[in-house]
Amino acid sequence: MDRIINANIRAYLYDSSGADESVELDDIEVSEIDASKLLWVTVLQRDAKLIKRVADRLHLEHVPIRTIIDGPSHPTHARFDDFFHFSINSVMMHTDNSPLKYPIDFLVGKNFVVTIHDDEVDYFVSLRNREKGETMFGELSSESFVATLLDLHVVSYFNALAAIERQVDKLDSRVLKKDLETDEFITQMVTLRRGVSKLRRWLIPHRELIYSFLRADFQQIAEADTRELYKTLEAHFESAVDAIDGSRDAVLGAFDLYATKSSQLTNIFIQRLTFLTLVIGALGVVAGILGTNFKVDFFDSPHGFWITIGGMIVFTIVATLYARRRRWI
Repeated sequence: MDRIINANIRAYLYDSSGADESVELDDIEVSEIDASKLLWVTVLQRDAKLIKRVADRLHLEHVPIRTIIDGPSHPTHARFDDFFHFSINSVMMHTDNSPLKYPIDFLVGKNFVVTIHDDEVDYFVSLRNREKGETMFGELSSESFVATLLDLHVVSYFNALAAIERQVDKLDSRVLKKDLETDEFITQMVTLRRGVSKLRRWLIPHRELIYSFLRADFQQIAEADTRELYKTLEAHFESAVDAIDGSRDAVLGAFDLYATKSSQLTNIFIQRLTFLTLVIGALGVVAGILGTNFKVDFFDSPHGFWITIGGMIVFTIVATLYARRRRWI
């Protein structure tokens, strides 16, 4: 059981005066972590025993374990005696490029940050892999480090939007190549529109959370002046909202392109049908005239029938070539 618990709790100690390293949580005494160090603990499962163990090691009381296990329906923020808790809904991408909501809870106190989520978070792993060796994370306050993680969280929405926009580009290409049936196009359009709507529905509720970090009550408890960091975060958040709205327009643009292409194909079809009707009508007129009951010397010719058929064929070929040259068909 201890082995399973240790596998699901990972701790990283960033030391600006020493070496950054992965450590065992049981070997850390939180009271000995000074301003030159920052402890980041990740809990990879929403399990009461795991959360309680971390809370006990960090001497945290009244941790909302049940709330964390249930998972946030929308971003929340709560202050306690010596730490604060908040939750976010980040986003990951399925293998089929559809967005997946990924809730993450934070416990933030003096010189430590705890993140709780099911399995690893891609951009957390990327951050740790990128910032190897002697980093200066230890000099950051926990609130400043949280601002960094939240900025990566907002970037995850940009990445999801980029994936959707790539799908829109592929859809546009298929529309232009006429390599798409109507039912398939409608299905893909619904999927893309639903994906963008999900992203907007998940992102917008973060506005209240991010604004709360800019209010005076939070700035009063922050160990460092983090207002500029969170102002930058707010700007990135609003840019993400604008980008989502732009993606909605891009998806609708794909529909407009399809409608225009369909209209163009319909016009071409009507032109060809009109030309075919004209040719057949002209041939019908000739056949009707030749089918009258008036006696003409032409009818006494043994080759009259084939001359008529040949003339109709020549007329059809000449009319077709002329129409092609004028781009009527």
